[in-house]
Amino acid sequence: MIFRWIYRNNELLIWVAALVWIYFAVDPASTGPGLCVFHRLGFDACPGCGIGRSMHAALHFQWALSWKFHWLGIPAIGIILHRIYTIINYNKTKIHEQLPDGYA
Repeated sequence: MIFRWIYRNNELLIWVAALVWIYFAVDPASTGPGLCVFHRLGFDACPGCGIGRSMHAALHFQWALSWKFHWLGIPAIGIILHRIYTIINYNKTKIHEQLPDGYA
């Protein structure tokens, strides 16, 4: 039963885990490459540089710092939260459709 729920909601679990990881594990004071593949390959900058730190700052309601790190951090949080809401809402309607008549 639980494995079926995890299988059906794996995208939801991944998005929630990603936001929790960004909230707790990302160090905005770090200047190292982090998980950036481009930095590890020797490039100085990439289009996504700073977006993890930006999302971390946005989750902590530090809007100016978030904007300073990367301007797409705040919209990325909004998009991910909207996706989580959409998945939850879809699951609720699917469960409601599967209930027999007379159940709310």
